[in-house]
Amino acid sequence: MPADRPIGENRSTTGRLANAPRGEVMIATCAVLVVLGGFQGPEADGRRSVLPGGATVIFPGDLPESGPIDLVIHLHGSADAVARALDVSGWPAVAIAVNEPGLSSAYERPFSDPDRFPALLEGARAVIAGRVPGADLDRGRLIVSSFSAGFGGVRALLAQPRAAEQIDAIVLADSLYCGYEGDPADRRLDPGKMSGFRRFASEAAAGRKAMLVSHCALIPDGYGSTAETADDLVRHVGGAFEPASEDLGGGWLLSRRSDRGSLRVLGFEGAGGDDHLQHLRRLGDLWRDLPRLPAGGVAGRGENR
Repeated sequence: MPADRPIGENRSTTGRLANAPRGEVMIATCAVLVVLGGFQGPEADGRRSVLPGGATVIFPGDLPESGPIDLVIHLHGSADAVARALDVSGWPAVAIAVNEPGLSSAYERPFSDPDRFPALLEGARAVIAGRVPGADLDRGRLIVSSFSAGFGGVRALLAQPRAAEQIDAIVLADSLYCGYEGDPADRRLDPGKMSGFRRFASEAAAGRKAMLVSHCALIPDGYGSTAETADDLVRHVGGAFEPASEDLGGGWLLSRRSDRGSLRVLGFEGAGGDDHLQHLRRLGDLWRDLPRLPAGGVAGRGENR
């Protein structure tokens, strides 16, 4: 899904996968499945509202009528997948599912517009206020989540100081790829493309933000995998991985983990396209495992929302 790779920015998703490397074929195919609604099911009546621009506001099955409410913006994943994740997480939250046709650049371009994120938040607040007048978003967390190609939008937001300040927590579900600097054979991640993620990881490690990163073992050709970027973030904060051998159900095998402050990185076995998609199917479990912020640690209260 990376925007860092020319094929992701200059070519459409279809029409030339036959000549692409195997890892790239699997990742691009997953992008098509997600955008076309590969996880679609029956609509949940009364739980959704579509904003101008196509984003879907999703209410959980049981939402408090008053008090702090979290707002979760998820990039790349059908509304049904996000609704299921919201129910599994158990969060007192409303989610917004954002889907763009294409690879990571399809998310990076629109979210590079500094007006896009505030407009999305404003639209969501209006819908939530109409449905749950007593909801207090200013005392809830603002969480940005992405699967696969969605990381392009997250990177664009982290490049904007105001947006980065507003965001309390980030979940990257097998979602952080990165282009290489110099000769790809040397496998050196481009530090410019990792800088925003590194800063946020440092804030999480210090307990000022919260961040969860997951990865599988799929190795794409010519750009950094989600495992390599996970290594980079853990190394950046001075952390280390501990080996693990845990079946989280359905053959989803946790092979390593790292915890430092409120930064959690989880590594899973599996190097196929279905192993990649598992991180979307189990998105609710990942959300539920996001480290909590310290009491009183919610950033951007009031004026920043």
